[in-house]
Amino acid sequence: MTSNAKTVVRDAAIVYGLTFAAGLGMVAGGITIETNSSTAYLWNLLSGVLGFTLVGARISANRAEHLTWVAATLWTFNLSNIALGIQSSSAWIHSGLTVLLMASLGGCLAMIFTLTSAAKRRT
Repeated sequence: MTSNAKTVVRDAAIVYGLTFAAGLGMVAGGITIETNSSTAYLWNLLSGVLGFTLVGARISANRAEHLTWVAATLWTFNLSNIALGIQSSSAWIHSGLTVLLMASLGGCLAMIFTLTSAAKRRT
């Protein structure tokens, strides 16, 4: 593993914090999974993509490996949702696909942003 465990946990906490804040914002706005599931899912997805983009842009070497470790750690953090009764275990297993989607989209955006910033520095 080339990623530092401390960095992976920090980055997973950043993504978790962003998705948690988006969830609190949705609840404050009256948007819940029960009332509007597609909007809740979209906001969760977008906040996760933003988080993975931020942490992915900070890493220049081995970005894909690092984001894979961050995604696995984030998914493990989400086990607390089962303990709190927020999510069922089957929903947690299925949420792994959403975490993979977040990491993939965020990683792609991070790569695009770092490529365009590197191109600007060269000119």
